[in-house]
Formats: sequence, structure tokens, C-alpha cells
Amino acid sequence: LITLLLPDEKAGLLSNNAKGVSRLNIPAYQWWSEALHGIGGSPGVTFNGSTPFATSFPQVVTTSSSFNTTLFSLIGDAIGTEGHAFFNEHHAGLTFWTPNINIFRDPRWGRGQETPGEDPILTAAYAAAFTGSFQGGGSFPKYLKASSCCKHYSAYDLEDWEGVDRHHFNAVVSKQDQNDTYFPAFQSCVQRGQVSSIMCSYNAVNGVPSCVNSDLLNGQLRQDWGFEGYITSDCQAVDDVKNAHHYTTSNDSTIVDSLLAGMDSDCGNFFENHLGSCISDGTCSNSVLDPALENLFGVQFRLGLFDPLENQPYSKLGVSDINTLQHQQLALEAAEQGIVLLKNDPTVLPLNFSNGEKMAVVGPNANATETLLGNYQGNAPYRISVFEGVSRFVTDPIYEPGCANVNCGSTAQFSSAAQAAKNADSVILVVGLDQTVEKEGLDRYDISLPGEQEALIEVVASAAKKPIILVVMGGGCVDLSAAKANKNVGAILWTGYPGQSGGNAIARTLFGLNVPSGRLTQTFYPASFVHEVSMFDMGMRPNVGTGNPGRGYRFYTGKPIFAFGAGMSYSKLTYSWEPSTQTSAKVVGSKINELADQTFHNLRAADKLSPILNISFWLANEGPFDATEVVLVYMRPPADLKKHKGAPLRSLRWFKRVYTTVHNRVMVNVSIYPSDIRLAGETDGEMFTPRGNWTVEIGQSQSSQAHQTSFGELEFSLTVV
Repeated sequence: LITLLLPDEKAGLLSNNAKGVSRLNIPAYQWWSEALHGIGGSPGVTFNGSTPFATSFPQVVTTSSSFNTTLFSLIGDAIGTEGHAFFNEHHAGLTFWTPNINIFRDPRWGRGQETPGEDPILTAAYAAAFTGSFQGGGSFPKYLKASSCCKHYSAYDLEDWEGVDRHHFNAVVSKQDQNDTYFPAFQSCVQRGQVSSIMCSYNAVNGVPSCVNSDLLNGQLRQDWGFEGYITSDCQAVDDVKNAHHYTTSNDSTIVDSLLAGMDSDCGNFFENHLGSCISDGTCSNSVLDPALENLFGVQFRLGLFDPLENQPYSKLGVSDINTLQHQQLALEAAEQGIVLLKNDPTVLPLNFSNGEKMAVVGPNANATETLLGNYQGNAPYRISVFEGVSRFVTDPIYEPGCANVNCGSTAQFSSAAQAAKNADSVILVVGLDQTVEKEGLDRYDISLPGEQEALIEVVASAAKKPIILVVMGGGCVDLSAAKANKNVGAILWTGYPGQSGGNAIARTLFGLNVPSGRLTQTFYPASFVHEVSMFDMGMRPNVGTGNPGRGYRFYTGKPIFAFGAGMSYSKLTYSWEPSTQTSAKVVGSKINELADQTFHNLRAADKLSPILNISFWLANEGPFDATEVVLVYMRPPADLKKHKGAPLRSLRWFKRVYTTVHNRVMVNVSIYPSDIRLAGETDGEMFTPRGNWTVEIGQSQSSQAHQTSFGELEFSLTVV
């Protein structure tokens, strides 16, 4: 096909808004469609006529809090199905630029809400599960159901801060941080998810803009990881190479450098404006253009775009496959599984509400609907607010906003909110963030609750007859230390942005129809964190010279307000093991050395060796509810490494949701593999296995026990000699 194309025809095919070639019956094609947590507004998507809406699942930061890889797959499958149905209605393309798998490095980042959180293992698991199912899960090996795109490669997590925006930012990243933090999810997306597209980011990495970084694109992605697919730029990123980063000096060199580095398609108008002249003057030869065309056509062939309709297995999908009852139920269950109970003292929840009692639902997010969706949203068929959700359980609840919006710049409505609290038997106060505070292009400068929301909590809690229930919406963390310490705040629920059924999920949780099981996928820092470290500092490790206290649960040396993995249940769940259970093991170096050709990033699924430690323990449910526990298994390296080689304090290596019924216990089996005890070297980033005494931690971390007293912690030792 490529040999049949004329030079000017090739020029029209290398941008997101690809022109058709009528003489070869190649139609025009818009590569840019979005589907982060449901089909989303974008140039390739049309919301009207036969497709007025699509299922809006919870924002990714909520879904990831379920720690449920099956859920990740089911959502990916559902969105991929709806995407192909949109395509069959001529209302979308088949190339969707999802998911966002950048690490949520800094709590100020406006797009952290789009990601699975701060942990590379969880993010890698999400990338593989979502991407694989979105593309069809191999149901038809010849075809993709829809094309997924893992973005933004690489080290992208700043929008606009202190006068530097994402188009100009140079992310200075150590090899150590690249290999154990920034790369694992992308390698997993390629090798486990078999993704068909990657997006290169706006920013430069160590002085080289991502979209002309051959080491990242042709080297790491294609040569080292075996990526087969197309690489698109982020939208305007090619223009940034020349006009923001000033890395190239001419239009021709910008085009040639990006294509030779491995980028295939320009989202934006740089190629549209300049590729024609580059071809006519002979600089952009076939040898420069054709590899990109091969990658682009290759994915379109896998999508069936050049095959007869009767040969395409997904050609029958249509409007009846969009927002089905099953997808609606899945959106509700995802919201429920992602809700995190952070405080429940003295056992305020679940509510035991009697007929005739009055309930007040107050706060700037209490009746919010658009807020539920987060960003990259589409048109949801409905949006159930917290007030509406509660109204399904309680007759005539009282509603007062307290503040006009989440920025809460005035206390004028406080008295009405306080009066509502005073008149009610139970009070639900809904606060937090929305897209006026955090979104693409908008980072935060502080991580306190915006405006006068802290004061609103104090006023409402003081006026209420008994401790109130605080519901917090938002993508990034907020300092909840005051509410955590306030005896008049009896319970705290964090919900993220819970999607179209968010209010229903929250209400069902409040009234005990859903027992909370979500866990935080990000560290909730004190507000002072933003004064300790610059957003420009890409380092994960503590750094005395810069004042960086370390980022995320793996490296943060301060005391979090709520730790990564925090989350309570309405039921008491305990861990124990039989006296005969093996609680220690020794591993000899020769066995570890067999792993020389593998890396940490291959993760558990790629481990071809036998486990080095098998652990079995009991998870018991002492009641009073059937409940699901997210079991988290961490590895803590030898203590003498922490100060000298940048070793993490501990690292998540295994997780699983385990369902238990009241007064019963379940045996949980965990295997530790060689890749679980490999770390990135301090100077070269190369993976190695430190000798010494490792510790396997299971259950709640010590840093979070204070507010999760229902849980225990097991420790097993592993000695590498």
C-alpha cells in the first residue's frame, strides 16, 4: 500500500487529522478519540443523534483504589465495546488515547486524578489489565476491538507551576528513578498489555524532548521492550520541540528528527504546515516517511479498517451495546469498590437511620453532578449526586451548600448550613475539589482544602447534635489532619471522582449496603509538604541538599496524614498464621543470579523461576458484616541499604481482594519471586539483588495502624546470602 502512495499523499497521512486518498479509496481518518474512564469528548467523538451519551465510569484514581485487576479489565472491556459501537455509528474513530499511566509523583499535579496513583506496581497492573481488555483481550487474534494508547511517555507530571508549563519543562530524572518508578508501567503496558500505541509527552527528559528522544522511542520502547504499534505525539508536542524547547532550529530538522526517533504521527498542525515542503525539497525522503506509515497502517489493518465488513468480528456492535444495564451496574460497583473509609470513630457508620429522623446533606459538593465525573469526561446518561443518592434512602433530607462552590471564598452561607446541621439528627458534609482547582493545565499550589472549607467543617460539626460524616471528593490529596483530629467528625469517606453513579454508591455505603473496601493509592501529605520540595524536583528519593523529604510511601520520610494503602472496613478483619507455617527462608546467591536476563519491570507474570518464598496465612472476619479485604504485601530491603543506595523504605509486591463472610476465615497464599527482591542501583539504575535480611510485610503498615485498629500485621523474613 505504501508503495502506491505519492509523496503529497504521504504528507497528508502523518497527522492526527489524516487526509484521505480518494484514488486508493483510503478515507480521511481522525486518530484522536478519548476514553479515559468512558468515551470522552474529543475531536474524533460525536455525542449526538444515535450516540448522545456513554457510560461514565469512576475517574481512574477512584477505580484504582479498589486494587481490583478484574475490575480494571471489565471496565477496559466495556469502554472498548462502547468505543467500537460509536465507530460503527460513525461517531468515533477506533484509536483511543487511553490510559494515562504516569506516576502520581506530586500531590499538586492537576492530572493525577487520571492515573492509578503513586505506586509503579499497581500502575503497571492497571496498564496491563485495562489495555489488554480494551483491545479485545485476544478474543480475535487477527483483530483489535479498539486501539489503546499508553500515555504520556515519559516522566510527565507537571502542568503549569511557578512560571514553567508542560510545553517548556525539562524533567531531570535519574536512571534509578526512571527504572523503578517512571518506566515500569510503560513496560508493562507494552509487554503485558500488548498495547498498540504510545504517546510521547510535551516535556523534555534530561534535555531531550520526548518526541525526538530516540533512546526512549526506538531504543527503550521498540528495541528493548519489543513495542509494535504507532507512536503519536501529544497535541502540539512536535511544535514544542522547535518553538518551546528550542531543541531544533528548522522545520525540516524538527520533522526529520521526530520521525527518525520513532514518532509516527503528529497531533497538531506542525506536519500539516511544514511536511509538504520538507518532502518537496528532498529532506523528507521515503526512508524517513515510510517506517511511520508502516506503523500507522499496521494498526489500522489490525483494526479491520481495510477488510470487508463481513470479516470484521466487531461490526455488529451498535447503540444497544452502549450504556447497557451491565455497564451501569459495573459503574456503580466500581464506585463502591473505590470508596475509602479513613475514619470511623466511634463507629458512626454504617448509619442506623430510623423513620421520622431528619438528615442534612450539606457542603459545596453535596449536590454536585458534573464534579462526579472528573476530567476527560464524556456525556453521561445520568449523574447522581450525593444529595440525590441519600434521597433514595431518606424522606425529605435537608440540603444546604454552605459555600457557593469548592473555592468557598465566603462564609455568608455558613449560618444556613449550621442551622441545617442543628435541625438534623444526622449530618453528611460533602467537601473537596473539582475541575476549577485541579485539571489538565492546572496544578495546585497548596494541598489544603480550598478556601474556607476547613472553617465550614468546624462550624457544621460544632452545630450538629452528634459527630458528622465527612465525604471528600477530589483527585489529589488534601490535608485532612484537622478533620481527622476533630471529635465532632465521626467518619471520613474519600471517594475520588466516582462517576455517573457516584451519589448512589456513596449513599449505599453510608447506609451499609456496601461495606467499604477501597484503599488509598496515594499518600495524603500534610499541607507543609508543598513548602519542602519543588514540583520541578523529579526525584523520588529524599535529598538533603534540595530539602526533598522523599515522595510516596516508598520514600517519604515525614509522617503522612493518611498513608498509601489506608482504608478501613465496617467489619473487623484480622491476620494470623499457624505455628507450623514457614516464616523465614534463605536464598542463595546462585539462584538469584539466574535472573540476570530479567528486570524488575517484567513483574510477576514474567517470572520464569520458581518462587523463593511461599507464605500462607489466615484472614479472619470477626464481623459484624461480610466484607472484602485488600491484602497488600510489601518487601522491605535490608536496613543498611536505606541511607546508602537509595533503597525504598518498602515496596508493594503483591495485592489481592479477598472476600470473607462473618465468623469465617480464608487461607491466603502468597509467593515471592526473584524479581520482588531486585532494586535499581544508585548510580546506573541497573537492577540488582542486595544480599541481607529482607522482610515481607503483610497487612496494614505501621504508619497507618493508628486509624485502622481493626487490622494486624504479619512479618516474614527472607535472607539473601
